Amino acid sequence: MRLVRDLLSRGRVGARRQSSGRGIGHGPGAGIGERIRIGRRGTTRSGHTRGARRSGLVASLVALAVAAGCSMQPAPPDAILATIAAGEAGHPTTAIDAERGTVYVAWVGAPDATGRANVYLTRSDDGGASYAEPVRVNDIPGDAAPHAQAPAQVATGPDGTVYVAWQNNTKVEGRRFPASDLRLARSTDGGRTFEPAVYVNDDAGGPPASHTFHDLAVLPDGTVLVSWIDGRERAARDAAMAEARSATDDAPAAGASAEDGAVADTVQHATLPAARHAASSAGVAAVDDVGPQIRVARSTDGGRTFGENVIVAEGACPCCRTALTVAPDGTVYLAWRTVFDGGIRDIVVARSDDGGRSFHAATPVHDDGWRIDACPHAGPSLAVDGTGRLHAAWFTGAEGASGVFHATSSDGGRTFGAPVALASAEIMAPSQVKMRTDASGQVWIAWEDRSGPERRLRLARAVGRDRPERVAIPIEGGSAPTVAAGGGNVAITWLDGEAVKGAVLGPGR
Repeated sequence: MRLVRDLLSRGRVGARRQSSGRGIGHGPGAGIGERIRIGRRGTTRSGHTRGARRSGLVASLVALAVAAGCSMQPAPPDAILATIAAGEAGHPTTAIDAERGTVYVAWVGAPDATGRANVYLTRSDDGGASYAEPVRVNDIPGDAAPHAQAPAQVATGPDGTVYVAWQNNTKVEGRRFPASDLRLARSTDGGRTFEPAVYVNDDAGGPPASHTFHDLAVLPDGTVLVSWIDGRERAARDAAMAEARSATDDAPAAGASAEDGAVADTVQHATLPAARHAASSAGVAAVDDVGPQIRVARSTDGGRTFGENVIVAEGACPCCRTALTVAPDGTVYLAWRTVFDGGIRDIVVARSDDGGRSFHAATPVHDDGWRIDACPHAGPSLAVDGTGRLHAAWFTGAEGASGVFHATSSDGGRTFGAPVALASAEIMAPSQVKMRTDASGQVWIAWEDRSGPERRLRLARAVGRDRPERVAIPIEGGSAPTVAAGGGNVAITWLDGEAVKGAVLGPGR
């Protein structure tokens, strides 16, 4: 397939040809094509296809409205836009090696008829001007599964090691959703090759359970952390209940009373609380009704092995991804959506002062009071700026005050200031948001703005107490943006249909 790099810039666009460079190779779902550079001195393009003619320059004007709560950066940044995978791709994530400036993009490819898929990673050593041939990360073919809220996560360590974490799926008869395990692979040659993957969750190979909605972070000392929503306790509960039903499913034996038969019928057909009570009455041990857990795994040997998983909290919303961030001093912050009494689903944050070995009790970011008996599929994001402030961004669908919000904490996540709306409406569909910090200490925020009739991608930067400042970006459409910063660049990737697209903002931003 052909890779097309398209440009949308704000203001008057001029163009001049440059001599073409080398071809850009891509693997499954990708192609080769032209690149277009956006800058304050006009627009330059160099393009080439393998066995195809150059296409004409595609340019248009983008008018970006100011989102609620943000000031506006008037000048468009220098940027290079690219189609990284032209199709058959899932939600991407991105990372930048802070020392070397290499941009990495990871995604899960389209699944086959059995639901099995592969993880791919590509790299750019020239600020997004070209991308290398994608490599398959998973050593076992088909050992991955695409998921909008659980994409393959990529991160880099202080020594340049590249880490990719992803989930696989295992179908379980009689269950609506598949079981899953978390896998991680490491590369010590800049993402060109990967070592065989290891399991992250310490119950791999045991009773099938869900381990998903994960995030990945690396501490300054090289410790690798993975967070996720864990369903092993709920799976054990369900298995115990199934055993209770099986034990009492048969008709009462000779000499049994009619009451015994009633217990069996209740266990077989009742709701879970009644079934649990009936199982107890029948003398069969049952597991308490437990919600999903938030767990964390640590690796102190560069991702070669992971230790015993740490339980951070119970009662998590089962379908909104977790978020990790690490401060320069090694303090770890973890956010997720929890379920409070009355069906309230709001964002909380927990802090670890010992590298993820243990966590303080979680505190709410804001009392949104979002009452919903469904899966929002919209997790939070965290970042720490150069002043040490913790930034949180999230979506809430609270009645009359839905939208994407941003708030900061100056006391290590114990309390947060009043939130600022990045995008809001009376009623707004669940929207995704991601944040990262650059070398200067600025926090970059990328989010979906669904306050209007069309979904838009937005970008802002913030530091300290300042309100986020909108940055005009030459992007239209797309979904699920992610952002990374380092090496003087800011990289944004997003999904456009089944294509992975990206933009790299250079030093002129």
